[in-house]
Amino acid sequence: MGLFNPGSGTGGQRARAQRLDMLLGIIGFFTFMAVIQTVVLEVRGEPAGTSAALLAVLLGVLYVVWRARRNTGV
Repeated sequence: MGLFNPGSGTGGQRARAQRLDMLLGIIGFFTFMAVIQTVVLEVRGEPAGTSAALLAVLLGVLYVVWRARRNTGV
């Protein structure tokens, strides 16, 4: 029984899939907002390098989490 994992378990594979679904939703939301920000900055002609880099990182994280969710088998 650990400090961050009280109890006998975490609920198994179904609970892991639900946690990954939640993470997908959160990261997906911020990725969508980064897309909007990058497009707006590009259309206005303002520098969008930082925004584009953030978007690339978020897309990479979204892909990794999506692959992990697919591999749960639930």
